[in-house]
Amino acid sequence: MRPLVRRTYIEKEYKYHCLSCKYWEWAPADVVDEFADMDDFCEEEYSKDDNSKRMGMPIMVCPSCDADLYYAGEKKEEEHSCLETQDDCTPF
Repeated sequence: MRPLVRRTYIEKEYKYHCLSCKYWEWAPADVVDEFADMDDFCEEEYSKDDNSKRMGMPIMVCPSCDADLYYAGEKKEEEHSCLETQDDCTPF
């Protein structure tokens, strides 16, 4: 049996909110960052009003009312850990 090793990782999330229905949620940074990468190609599609509301972050769709979901200016990072078997090769 291989020995177990504790691995720590940081989970980062951004708070998003809907201006129409007041819904809010913490969105995983991985998802937000993917949208941000696509924004580089769509920058001209945002109006000046959208740009002021989005604070440099991508706009997503509210799952409650289908309106725009904007970054609320908050982020959080949590450290987690898990146990895994120790291998000669780590995938990252």
